[in-house]
Amino acid sequence: MKTINIVLTKYSDPLSTLIYFLTGFGYTHASIGFSADEERLYSFNFKGFCTETKERYRRRGVTKSVCYQLVVSDSVYTKLYDLIEQFLANRTQFFYTKLGTLLCLLRIPFKRKNHYFCSQFVAEMLEESGAFRLKRRPSLYLPNHFCCELAGSTQVQAIQHNFV
Repeated sequence: MKTINIVLTKYSDPLSTLIYFLTGFGYTHASIGFSADEERLYSFNFKGFCTETKERYRRRGVTKSVCYQLVVSDSVYTKLYDLIEQFLANRTQFFYTKLGTLLCLLRIPFKRKNHYFCSQFVAEMLEESGAFRLKRRPSLYLPNHFCCELAGSTQVQAIQHNFV
């Protein structure tokens, strides 16, 4: 058995503040990573697929964060690792979707090939790897939705507040 991290953060920029108020407070960004390398996380931002670090979060003004550490089988861990590697190898082919974010806020499912927003990407990685059974489509996930679903899961080994 191995562990993966789901990290939720709250940025202080104007867009994040708007999303913060529209979604009932909480978190405005989601990323996923491997517990073996806690410094490197993967997600989507306005530039597309990105690799993030704790230091980068600090520089960008993250004011609050939480890390959910999930226990997964070795095969799930390998599948997730392979999926992330595909994104890394083809990063120029993936784009951020503002439309997807807007439709998610309106609770309208929308999937466009190679276009993601942060929490949609994390949800899709969890689903495609088999790491966690989701209750809704990946395109309908906002960062705060993970809090609700992960809080009661037996897969959660640890929850670390102020991760960044």
